[in-house]
Amino acid sequence: MAERKSAPSTRMEQAAAVRTIGARMRQARELCNLSQSAAAKRLGYSNSSKLSKVEGATDTNSVPLWLITRAAKVYDVSVDFLFGVNDDWEVGARMTQEREVSAWLWEAMEKARLRDVATLKKLHDKLEAMGESTAMMLETTGDASAALARFIELNPGFEDMPGGARLMSSVGRANGAAKGVKVKLERFRMECKMAASDTLQQSLPLWDED
Repeated sequence: MAERKSAPSTRMEQAAAVRTIGARMRQARELCNLSQSAAAKRLGYSNSSKLSKVEGATDTNSVPLWLITRAAKVYDVSVDFLFGVNDDWEVGARMTQEREVSAWLWEAMEKARLRDVATLKKLHDKLEAMGESTAMMLETTGDASAALARFIELNPGFEDMPGGARLMSSVGRANGAAKGVKVKLERFRMECKMAASDTLQQSLPLWDED
C-alpha cells in the first residue's frame, strides 16, 4: 500500500512547483524580448504586479491554470516547459524570427495607440476651449438681443430711426450665427466620438453629457 504524503511535504512540493513555474514564465518572457509590463497586458493583467508575483513566486499557494495555458500561447512555448517537465524551448530559426516579429508588431501597435490617444486628448482640449468660447458668444448675443428688445419696447418707433433697422438685423444675425456654431460644434463632437470608438475601441470625454 502506497504511503500517503504528509501535509508539510505536499506544501513543500507545491511551493517548489510554483517556483519552477515562476522561473520558467520569466525565461519564456525574456525569450520573447518582452518587458514585464508588456507581457502582463498580453496575458490579460491591467498592470505587472500580479505577473511579478508569479515570476518571483512570492505567493506559493497557487498559480492560476488559465495563466499557464495563456502564457504558453503568448510566449509560444509548451505547457510542459512552463511546468518544468522538459527543457525544450522549441527555438528554431523560424520560431525565433516569429517571436521577434511578433514583439516588434506589438510594440509598434502600442506606440500607434498611444499616439492616437495623445492626438485625441489634444483634440478634446481644443473642443473644450471652443465650447467655452461658443457658450460665451451665445450668452453675449442673447443678452444683446434681450437688451435690444427691451430698448425697442421702451422706445416705440425705434425701427424708423436712422440705423435702427440695421442694428436689429445685425443683432439677430449675430445671435443666429452663435446658435449655428453651437450646433456645428455638437455635430463635430459626435463625429469625434464615433472616430474614437472605431479606431481605439475606447471612449474619451470628447463631449459634455447634458
